[in-house]
Amino acid sequence: MAISRKPLDVDNYSALDGGTGLAIPGYYSRVHLNDIINNFIIAYVGDGKVLTKVPRYEVAFWAQRSVQEFSYDIFHSEKTIEVELSSTLQMSLPSDYVNYVSISFTDSFGNLRTLQPSRTTKPTKAVAQDDEYKYLYDNEGNVVFKETSDTLSRYQKVDRIIRAEDAQNYYDGYYDNDDYSYFGRRYGIEPERQNFNGSYVLDLEAGKIFFDSAFEQGSIITLRYISDGLGNNGDFDNVLVPKLAEDAVYANILYNLAKLRPVSAGAAPLYKKEASAKMRNAKIRLSNMKIEEIAQVLRGKSKWIKH
Repeated sequence: MAISRKPLDVDNYSALDGGTGLAIPGYYSRVHLNDIINNFIIAYVGDGKVLTKVPRYEVAFWAQRSVQEFSYDIFHSEKTIEVELSSTLQMSLPSDYVNYVSISFTDSFGNLRTLQPSRTTKPTKAVAQDDEYKYLYDNEGNVVFKETSDTLSRYQKVDRIIRAEDAQNYYDGYYDNDDYSYFGRRYGIEPERQNFNGSYVLDLEAGKIFFDSAFEQGSIITLRYISDGLGNNGDFDNVLVPKLAEDAVYANILYNLAKLRPVSAGAAPLYKKEASAKMRNAKIRLSNMKIEEIAQVLRGKSKWIKH
């Protein structure tokens, strides 16, 4: 059985996604998950091989689990989306969101300014009440909740913007006979509450991010987040694995299948050791460290004045 590969589009230096005609940039550096499953069955399953009889769905399960676990620490499966805020000052999380790497906004010069989460406001669910403050229930007897809590509404309305003259007065410790409001106020100041960038509240249950009044309609927000690599509704043809980690995925599938079978359980510790070694090797390969970049950092060590 030959290993299937999609045809190469020489003009676009990419591959055509089988049958769709859509080009996948950088295709050749990655392998389809379906190919990994098929290749594993060819190499490891059958008479006279490591595993004599394993159903394909079981191989597919451990292949998915391998991709999920590797995506967090080895593949560095980061995705980035840019969203323009509406008047509600909130954005919805992507469907394949697992955890965020950073949340930032774009300034007028195109620079990304990192935002910090609010430590004093937390996502809450507000119960809907009538004029007598009694809870409201739906037809099935469940408590009705408001779309947005009063806590978050107040958080988004309060003016937290530090004006330029105020910031300068903070820095200079300015005061005069009529106004002592800035004297000594730099001592013990909390940087996360005194910045130009603004803050946000992440509500995982609602799947939304709420921003404070430092932002306005039209503000550009950039979300860098981690995906588990399987956000394609179970379509393995659209799940791609870096070739530099392909061998590590095979080793991880083999170990997890072997440890559950009495016949091969005795060799499971050996397979585990091999899988760990190949995972470390894949992590080093995908770290993408370049000699020139390391040299550039080392050259900076000779500077006397640090910025």
